[in-house]
Amino acid sequence: MEGTSSEEEESLRDNNMDLNDENMEHHMTLDVTSQLAEADHLYTSDQQNLENPEPFVGMEFESEEAAKLFYMAYASRVGFSVRISKSRRSRNDESIIMRRFVCSKEGFHLKKGNYDNGKKKRKRATIREGCNAMIEVIQKYYGRWVVTKLVKEHNHVVAAPSRVRYIAPEEYAHLDPFLGMEFPSHEVAQTFYYAYASRVGFDVRIRLSRRSTRDESFVMRRFVCTKEGFTPTEENNDESKKKRNRTPTREGCKAMFEVIKKEYDKWIVSKLVLEHTHDLAVAPSKVHYIQSQSEVVVLAKSGTLNRDKTAAPAFSETQLGESLGGFNNSSSNDQDFMSDTREPIYNAFGLDDTQKLLGHFKRMNAENPTFSYAVQVDKNNCLTHAFWADAKARASYYYFGDAVTFDTSFKENRDLLPFLMFTGVNHHLQSVVFGYALLTDESEASFIWLFEKWIAAMGARHPTSLITVYSEPMGAAISKMFPETHHRFCRWHILGRCKERLANIYLTRATFEEEFQKCINESETIEMFESSWKSILDKYDIGDNPWLQFLYNIRQKWVPVFFKDTFTAEISATQRPESLKKFFEKYFNTKTHLPVFVSLLEHAMAGWSEREALEDLATSFTRPNLKTPSNMLKQVADVYTRTIFNIFQEEFVESLGYDVDKIEDGLISKYNVAKEEDARTTCTVTHDPSNKKTKCSCCKFETSGIVCKHILRVFLTIGVRALPEFYILKRWTKEAKNGFVLDECERYNELYRDAVRYAKEGSTSGDIYSFAQQTLQVAFTEVIQMKQDIINRCGM
Repeated sequence: MEGTSSEEEESLRDNNMDLNDENMEHHMTLDVTSQLAEADHLYTSDQQNLENPEPFVGMEFESEEAAKLFYMAYASRVGFSVRISKSRRSRNDESIIMRRFVCSKEGFHLKKGNYDNGKKKRKRATIREGCNAMIEVIQKYYGRWVVTKLVKEHNHVVAAPSRVRYIAPEEYAHLDPFLGMEFPSHEVAQTFYYAYASRVGFDVRIRLSRRSTRDESFVMRRFVCTKEGFTPTEENNDESKKKRNRTPTREGCKAMFEVIKKEYDKWIVSKLVLEHTHDLAVAPSKVHYIQSQSEVVVLAKSGTLNRDKTAAPAFSETQLGESLGGFNNSSSNDQDFMSDTREPIYNAFGLDDTQKLLGHFKRMNAENPTFSYAVQVDKNNCLTHAFWADAKARASYYYFGDAVTFDTSFKENRDLLPFLMFTGVNHHLQSVVFGYALLTDESEASFIWLFEKWIAAMGARHPTSLITVYSEPMGAAISKMFPETHHRFCRWHILGRCKERLANIYLTRATFEEEFQKCINESETIEMFESSWKSILDKYDIGDNPWLQFLYNIRQKWVPVFFKDTFTAEISATQRPESLKKFFEKYFNTKTHLPVFVSLLEHAMAGWSEREALEDLATSFTRPNLKTPSNMLKQVADVYTRTIFNIFQEEFVESLGYDVDKIEDGLISKYNVAKEEDARTTCTVTHDPSNKKTKCSCCKFETSGIVCKHILRVFLTIGVRALPEFYILKRWTKEAKNGFVLDECERYNELYRDAVRYAKEGSTSGDIYSFAQQTLQVAFTEVIQMKQDIINRCGM
């Protein structure tokens, strides 16, 4: 006999709200990986240098939402769940002024009387254990939220989940539920139904569960629409207490999805109602969060959310084309794949935000004239577009601006700010920023405005290559602004879309993904790619798939074999660009005020700068380990950074396992270089002794700036023991940021770094500080005097 239990969960309320149930908002997504841990310190004052900050009394937050996000991230890291236990509202405007978040095991379950005479009741597992862990935040008169009460100790074992998975609803876009549908576990079934609900436009809660009497494990789960049933009315017997009228949230909807466990450990859909008694939303307003013993699964919502309905929309009279996310429709021709019939994505920012952001930009420029910015407003003086770049960004572009990625991944989520970044990689293969932007629409004119402002700030030097997502307006703007720049589409973005567009094939054909990835990333020649592509279409009978036809039509823009001779700073096929997307999903949304956003962004970017400085220091004072006593390795160990040297050394060591066959002699020699056991890896190396130039058919040097194993093997064969200077790109060396300083931006950066080191050494003791202060004052006086002398000479 099975026991039945009701697990009705109320819609969002102020009290006893479990933050780990189905009713989380989108920006409450948790990610406990190291990529996001650095962001937690942005909310602290005394612990800004800690990677994983601990809460403390007096800690301040910009908003109640920020406090909630921080405590949930902390709870996820430590290993417990959170719910809202208590709230207090203002008597003036009913706004919340106090929140108390507690461990989900706080308190005890109330015992219910057994009114069914003689009826046996199943003994429930105890979920609450009287845990006292909690954090309470109160809004102060100056607007910030302050931690006033804190208990960190738990009376039970805490353990963080072993992994976190973030699943977008589009992964299940091709499937609808049906009777008899099978799942490997009830968590997978729950994930599927939540994704289906996100796509269709309703929210879900757990209505009923049944556990086994043998081991208390689940054997049945029923999920229903949150509008199922009716909101109970509460009688107010105490007329002295004023009750707040609540809006009914339930409307008697019958939609439901029930799965039961079969003997062979499969979960089968046994009951299903798809029809709803109410209108469905364009997109659901919640995010679903499922936690089991081994993992956390977070399902994000999809859809559009405008910023401020009262603000005048920018460019609202035009129908926008493909969003920067791209590939959102399932039409059968190229034009349909890049069209989007939804409303304009963002309205203009509010006037208050506009004025504060402009004030911030003016202060930054006053402090440092190399800070560059530009804004565009609508007829109401509300911000529509903004661009800015600080001295660090401009200097980074001077050193590493040959290969640029225009990162628009933030705009795929319409609940985030319309933020964009120009990025690249430095000589340690770390991400660096070349500029920031806010763009409320995606017309060709808007992109041209942005590119004009950006390239002007970068000294009018165009990049060699520019990587973006697919967008027709953006592509048109790039072709006009950067006619000599090689523009290509982000391969990782396209492959990610393939998992959504071809989800059924990925799920049912186990070998498809590996073969498809190999076709894209490992084809050495165009002929090999064409042959492999056709073979895959024939093998899986997908030749008429419109999505694959579309990708094939634009293959010259995203398949690596078609631009092998273009520098992209991409070292390997598996190298993926670093992004702040998850950081933004965690901390920013369309309600975030622009000054707060810019301030926290600056803190995050400071972390990137510090990371680069630490690697510079390590490269300067450490020497890499040589795997072989080669003169060439000794040479480049003194030249390359640690990261680049390790990559070069791997190529060198691998070259020793290749055979060389001279196939043509004369003024220009040709060699076939291949592994004996794999003839398919054969590459042709051409060597011209007259100009000391060597070229390989794999074009690794042309693409990445690192000599390939094939050329290195030929060098060993013909007696070249030192790497020619031609093959050492300065951007990969220790001296990448040295050399002639072209303008005030670079001069400022050099002096700034020296000043930081001076301050660090000069503050180590009282005596040293006094001496450093006196010396600095003398030096400053001399600099001012020299500046005045120059002005006087120029005036004569």
